[in-house]
Amino acid sequence: MGKNRPTPEVLSLIICDQIITDRVTGKQSLIGMFSRVHARGFPATHAQLCVFVTLTGGHGETELLIRLVDSAESRAPIVVGKGAVRFQDPRAVANLVLQFNGLTFPAAGEYRVQLLAHGELLREARLEMVQHQTPKPKKEGPTTEELPGDEG
Repeated sequence: MGKNRPTPEVLSLIICDQIITDRVTGKQSLIGMFSRVHARGFPATHAQLCVFVTLTGGHGETELLIRLVDSAESRAPIVVGKGAVRFQDPRAVANLVLQFNGLTFPAAGEYRVQLLAHGELLREARLEMVQHQTPKPKKEGPTTEELPGDEG
């Protein structure tokens, strides 16, 4: 039944730290949008990752699947989330908010947050995990600016 329905159009797919929904207006604020995470070492655990999706052009209830995979999809997904949006009208705009806690990334590299409907990939967002480089320690002792000079 759902496979014959047209897939909705993705207006946005955003990765961020937190999504706050105003109780009065229903408006959402996205806090700390990012596409790169620096980790001291791997495997690395990221405390919280939120995904905000805006869709339109849907027909009735649409089941959605969000998954986080390495870009080569050589490992099992890090996380898979399911959600559904109901469109009263194809011109309606629907938002989907997902929050994932304590995700563990096995290695540095490129990952993808993928959004699927009816088994079809609608959109993906890139997420890069990088090894944090510790700055080289500065040499001990005064710098030229700190040396006492001729104050004449």
